[in-house]
Amino acid sequence: MSPIKVLTSLITVLGDFSIFVYDTLLSVRFLWRRRGFFVRQCEFIGVDSVLIIVVAALFMGAVLGYQLYTSLHRLGSESLLGGTVGVALFRELAPVMTAIMVTGRAGAGMAAEISSMNVSEQVDALEVMAVDPIEYLVCPRVVAGFLMVPILALIFTSVASVSACFVACGILDLQYIIYWNHYLTVVDPIDLVHCLVKSASFGLVLTWMGCFCGLRAYGGASAVGQATRTTVVATCLSVLLSDYLLTAILPLGLKQLKVT
Repeated sequence: MSPIKVLTSLITVLGDFSIFVYDTLLSVRFLWRRRGFFVRQCEFIGVDSVLIIVVAALFMGAVLGYQLYTSLHRLGSESLLGGTVGVALFRELAPVMTAIMVTGRAGAGMAAEISSMNVSEQVDALEVMAVDPIEYLVCPRVVAGFLMVPILALIFTSVASVSACFVACGILDLQYIIYWNHYLTVVDPIDLVHCLVKSASFGLVLTWMGCFCGLRAYGGASAVGQATRTTVVATCLSVLLSDYLLTAILPLGLKQLKVT
């Protein structure tokens, strides 16, 4: 395929996605009509993802506690472990890892469900019955992702912080009081803002991507697999790009701006 065709296809997809996002935002005012479906999507995205988030956070916290303690111990600075773990989790690891885990479970599930409905012409049937597919299928999922992913990110942060403490203090040689004192001293409210804003943005990205790829699936059963695969890959790349942009835009906080 020539570069011109690739560029044209990319511009077309971006234009369609922009219109799709705009239509979703317009449909938010009708969310109360679909409140039952919205609650089910909150359960699907949020409640059903808690277990996998907790397991991933346990492993991530254990790795952080061990690796950071080993590195800081060489410098005689293992007392800095608590704050390092807290800032890393709140600012980067918790939002990104939560978004990736939810994408692999809920985002791919959305794409598979909507694409199978599209292939079997159920979406066309909704339009025939004068039901807007964006309002019925997309808007409740997007709002649910926007609300549930930040909660999951906070759960990830809490579990990973405790897991890192257990490894560093219970297995290695750090004192619990040192870990938590430094943790509470270094972690600022601005770190919580980073976590909530990033995870809410990632929740929008993963739900929009899953629904968009699902509604664009045509051509039979193979289109369902292709839509699911495209959703996972495109969402992970979009989350990383969004993470960079939000990191550059969001404030760093007064402590980080002080010149020593």
